Amino acid sequence: MAEKDIRNIILDLKCSAVSYEKKTILQPLHLQITEGQHIAVLGASGAGKSTLLKVIFSHFNNTAQQTALIPQELGLVNNLSVFHNIYIGRLDQYSTLSNLINLVIPRDNAKNEIITILNKLSLSNKLFTACGKLSGGQQQRIAIARAIFRQASVLIADEPVASLDQRQAEIALSLMTASHASSVLALHNTDQALRYCNHIIGITHGEITLNAATAELKPQDLANIYKIPNA
Repeated sequence: MAEKDIRNIILDLKCSAVSYEKKTILQPLHLQITEGQHIAVLGASGAGKSTLLKVIFSHFNNTAQQTALIPQELGLVNNLSVFHNIYIGRLDQYSTLSNLINLVIPRDNAKNEIITILNKLSLSNKLFTACGKLSGGQQQRIAIARAIFRQASVLIADEPVASLDQRQAEIALSLMTASHASSVLALHNTDQALRYCNHIIGITHGEITLNAATAELKPQDLANIYKIPNA
């Protein structure tokens, strides 16, 4: 995907180092995110991808941009049904009375909207199944459905397709990027990153070592993120 020449900056992030137990997890950074960017965050395990996403999400919450989050641990309630776990994604957008009605006796309009999303993820037959009874891949798709149902302009997702097979991952990535004006996705699969994202951020040992439009990248640029020597 090629990026437009002029875009609105929706996040201008200046961040000091992030440390945990006296160990620096993320180096100081200055990062701008513009409207229409679909960013893949790439890096080896432990490089700092999850920490970077948490910082980005935290700072987006201080802006006017509405965000949806898919954390690595998914944040589902196991004893609640698929419907209720997805509906929770929009609790802050409805009145307390409307939420109570839908949580006790789901209305047709909410059910139909959620079923439409689940159909695309091949899970419409699980609407009132407790999430705790689903497989890991099914639960991951429920978290994706919840984010889509939220109808936010920005999606932050930490390895959102890690438990999905290739076909389901392709479907989910297509839906996520089409349903949000901008996104920041931590991914492991570089081929998926290049196909579904128009911008790549590479992180190595807590430091952003690559920040470029997908169309401008060369194969060695991605190799350098993982410290792969030249062939």
